[in-house]
Amino acid sequence: MKVSTRGDYASRALLSLALHDGESVPTSVRDVAERTGLPQPYLEQILLALKGAGLVRSKRGVGGGYVLARPPADIPLGKIVSAVDGPIQAGDFGEPHQNGACDHEGQCVLLAVWSEVGGHIREHLDSFSLADMADRARGTSST
Repeated sequence: MKVSTRGDYASRALLSLALHDGESVPTSVRDVAERTGLPQPYLEQILLALKGAGLVRSKRGVGGGYVLARPPADIPLGKIVSAVDGPIQAGDFGEPHQNGACDHEGQCVLLAVWSEVGGHIREHLDSFSLADMADRARGTSST
C-alpha cells in the first residue's frame, strides 16, 4: 500500500488543525496552507472531502474556516486516509472468492492473503490517532 499525496496532505491539514485545536476558532484554508506549505486550491478540495467524511466542520464568512468535528483522540489516521483515498487495501485484487469458486490456481489463497494484509494495514493506521500525531509534533510523545 502506498499513501497518496492526497492522503498525506489530508493528514497534514488535520494535524495542523489539531495542533491549534485549543484556539476554538475556525482556521482559514489560507492559514492551514501557510502553516503546512500545502497548495491552497488542492487543500480546499481535500478539506471538502474531509468535511463530507465528518472529520471537520466549516463556518462560512468573515472569521470562517475549518475546525475538527471531534476530538483529535477520536480521529484515527486510517479514517483520514480512507476519507480522501477510499478504502485502505493492499491492492486492487477484489474480494476473496466464496465457497472455493476460484477461476485460477492459487487465486483464492492469494486473494485471502491480500485481504488480510489490507486488514493489518487498516488496523495499524487506526492505532494512531490525530492526538498521537500532535503529541509527536510537539515532542511530548512517549513513542
